[in-house]
Amino acid sequence: MEESKSSKLEHKKYKSISSMIVWKNKMFLLFLFSLALIYIGNVQYSEYRIRKAQILEKEVTQLKWNYTTMSSGMIYNGMEQQVSKKVSANELIIKSDVPKVLIQGKAK
Repeated sequence: MEESKSSKLEHKKYKSISSMIVWKNKMFLLFLFSLALIYIGNVQYSEYRIRKAQILEKEVTQLKWNYTTMSSGMIYNGMEQQVSKKVSANELIIKSDVPKVLIQGKAK
């Protein structure tokens, strides 16, 4: 009989049964709400990192192309024909004969 009185008293405290259920489970609902906030924050952070990685991938691709272009340009400018064209303005001549090797003889 005491149980029925206490349940009637609790029922009078709340306006409806649904509000009573909500208030009795408020800690669980706060826990679910905090989990939802953590989930949303994690998704936002993951999307941010993915966007940053995509930007860096584009930048790396661009730098690769720049490196390849510069490398091929340096190889082309280092060819003997290109060097001879550049030094001919300074009246320098590139000799076509092989350099001579000097061997030092032993002193007696």
